[in-house]
Amino acid sequence: MKKNLLLILLLPFLIVCADGKDARFYLSYENIVSKIYDLPALAVLPVKGEKGALASSYDRKSKYDDKSDSYIDWYANADWAGVVRQEGENVVLAEIDGPGVIWRIWSASLGDGKVKIYLDGKLAIDILWKDYFSRKIAPFNRKGLVYKTAGGWNNYTPISFQKSCKIVAKATIEQSKKFKMDPGIWGKFFHFNYTVFPKSTKVQTFTMNLSPDENRALDRANERLTVNLGNNPVPRKNIKKESVSWNIPAGKSKTLNINGKRAITSLKVRIPKNKNYNDLLRQLTLSINWDNEKSPSVWSPIGDFFGTAPGINEYKSLVMGMVGNNQYSTRNIQSQRTKNKAQSTNSFEFYSYWYMPFKNNAKITIKNESDNPQKISLIVEHTPLKSSFNNLGYFHAKWHRDLETDKKQPLDWKIMETSGRGRFVGTMIHIWNPKGQWWGEGDEKFYVDGEKFPSTLGTGSEDYFGYAWCSAEIFSSAYHSQTTNSHNRGHVSNNRWHIGDNIPFQKSFDAYIEKYFINSRPTLYAGIAYWYLSKNGIDNLKEIPVKDRLGYYTGLKIYKEKNALEAEKLPVVNISKGKTTTQNMLNFGNAWSEDNQLWWTEAGIDDFIELEIDSPEKSEKNLIAQLTTAPNYAEIQFYFNGKKVGNEIDGFSQHVVASGKINIGKVKIKKGKNILKIKITGANPKAEKSYMVGLDYVKFE
Repeated sequence: MKKNLLLILLLPFLIVCADGKDARFYLSYENIVSKIYDLPALAVLPVKGEKGALASSYDRKSKYDDKSDSYIDWYANADWAGVVRQEGENVVLAEIDGPGVIWRIWSASLGDGKVKIYLDGKLAIDILWKDYFSRKIAPFNRKGLVYKTAGGWNNYTPISFQKSCKIVAKATIEQSKKFKMDPGIWGKFFHFNYTVFPKSTKVQTFTMNLSPDENRALDRANERLTVNLGNNPVPRKNIKKESVSWNIPAGKSKTLNINGKRAITSLKVRIPKNKNYNDLLRQLTLSINWDNEKSPSVWSPIGDFFGTAPGINEYKSLVMGMVGNNQYSTRNIQSQRTKNKAQSTNSFEFYSYWYMPFKNNAKITIKNESDNPQKISLIVEHTPLKSSFNNLGYFHAKWHRDLETDKKQPLDWKIMETSGRGRFVGTMIHIWNPKGQWWGEGDEKFYVDGEKFPSTLGTGSEDYFGYAWCSAEIFSSAYHSQTTNSHNRGHVSNNRWHIGDNIPFQKSFDAYIEKYFINSRPTLYAGIAYWYLSKNGIDNLKEIPVKDRLGYYTGLKIYKEKNALEAEKLPVVNISKGKTTTQNMLNFGNAWSEDNQLWWTEAGIDDFIELEIDSPEKSEKNLIAQLTTAPNYAEIQFYFNGKKVGNEIDGFSQHVVASGKINIGKVKIKKGKNILKIKITGANPKAEKSYMVGLDYVKFE
C-alpha cells in the first residue's frame, strides 16, 4: 500500500519502471532536465523525505543557540568565506546525502582554481570554477542555462546523484588561516540549490559525457528558456479558452467562473494605455477562489501579481511577464525600459503560466478601486485534469507590505508564512528606497517544517535574485529578473522563480529576507509570495485596503547644488594618464549633487586632467568645489587658466564621504573657454596608494 501511494504522489515527477514485486521509481537524467520547466509538477504535493535546501558560503558565525532559544551573530556578513570544514589542503563547500539533484549554481566571483564535485563517492566534475559559467565546456555550454546577469554568474544545468554529493575546492592550510577559511584560491561566494528525494527513489547520476538523448533534453530546455521565452511551456492539449472584455465601474468588480475538474494553464490581462499605471495597477486587484472557498487563495494588486512593481516594467520570464501587446513576440526585450514602450503601444499584456488545478470550480475576480471605470480584457486557458486531485495543491499568491519582523530576529522581513503541505515556488519584492545607498545586504532565510536554523540561508539579497555586487542593471531571464532600478534609489523590483529548485514542505514554511534599513528612513518593502498548498493548509495573509497600497512611496528628492557646474558633465580636454568616468554615488548617500561625480582612476603622482569651463562673461570670483574623500583618494592641487589656486587638498578619509563646499581660492575668469586643471601631488600616509580623485561639482561665487 505504501509503495502504491508513493507511486501516485510521484507519478508526475518520476518515470515508473515496474517489474512485478520489484517495482522501482526511477528518475532518468532526461526526466530531471524536463523538471526545470515542468510547471504542472509544481502542483503535486511533496512526499515524505522530499526536501529542498541551499548550500552557500554564508558567514558561519551565525548560529542558533538551543539552550537560550536565541540567535548568535545573526547578521554576520562575511558571506564570502563560509565553508563546511577544512580537509587538508581542501575546503568542503557542500556535502549532501542523496538521492538528489543540484538545480542551480551561482557565484559572484570567479577565480582560476578548481572546484571538484564528487558524485556517489567518485570524482565526476574536475574543472576550473570559472568554467562552470564560461560556456566553454560541455554540457555547461547552453546560454539559457549558463549565463551572467548584472555581475552574477548562474548555471542551471541539473547535476543529479544517487548516494551523495561532495563539493571541494583546493585551499592550503596557510591560505585558509590567512583568509579565515576564505576559499579565495578559486573565487568567492557560492550557492548550490538542491533537492533530495525519498531514499527509495532511484536517480541516474550525472556525468560530463552525456548521451545524445540527454544532450537533446538539455537542448530542449535551452530552447524553452531562450527563443521560446514568453510562450507557454505547458503543452496545449484539450485547451479551452475564455476571453472577456469588461468595462468595470469604479468601486465594482467583475467575475469569471470556470466549472469542472480542470487546471488553468494561462492567465492573461490586457490593459489599455493609461497616464498613471503606478496607481492604477495597485487600484485594480486580482483574486481567485478555488472550490467555493470563502477567502481567496490568490489576492494581489493586479500589477504586482505579474511579477513587478510599480506600474509597467516590460520583461519576460518562464512563468510571468509584461509586454506591449503589439510587441508580443519571442524577441529579446531584456533591457528596454517601460517609459519608452508606453509611447508606442495602445495596450499592455501581462501573462502568467502558473499551473492552477482545481476540483470543482474557480472564481476569478478583478476589482476596480480607482475613481474611474476601467476597461480590462481577461484571457484564460484551462484544461481538464486527468488524474486525481487528491494529491495536488492549490495555487496561492498573496501581496503584502511591511509585515512585522520577528522579535528574535528584528532585521528579518517576512516574505510569507503558511501551514500545511506544499511547495514554495517564488517571490517578487518591491523596494522603495528614496535615500539611495545599497538596500540589499540582507540574506534570504527559509525555515521548513518548524526548523530553528534555516535550511536556506543566503549571502545577500541580490545574490538570491541571481545578480551581484549591488548592480542596478535591468535584466530579465527565465528564473529571475530585475525589472526596475535607478541606481538603487527610488523603486527597485526583483523576482525569483523556484521551478526545479522549488522548496517542498510537509508542515509549515516561513520565508524571510534581511532588511537593513528601517521603515522610518524610509526604506519600505512590499512583496508577493507564490506557493502551492494542500486543501487543509492555513494561509493567514489578508487583503490590504487600497489606502495602504498607494501613496506610501514618497520623499524622493534629488539634491542639486544651485548654480553648480556638474563635474561629470564638463568636457575633459586633456588627461596625462588614467581614465575618467561618471560614477553614481547613491550607494554612499545622497550628498552628491545630481547623485554623480567625475571619477578619475588609474593615474599617479604628477598626473593631471584638464576640464573646460565656458563662461558668458569676464569676472573675478571664488572657485568653489565639492570633492569626494575616501581611503584610496589622492592629494591634489587645483590650477585655473595655468595659475595655481589655493593649497593642496587631501582626499583621504576612512570612509567614502562628500567633502562639502570648499573655497579653493579667487580666480580670474575669461569670457569664453577656461581651463580647470587638477594635478595629483601625493597621498596621505594613511591612504591606500591608488591615487583616485572624485570631483562632484565646481561653481563660482
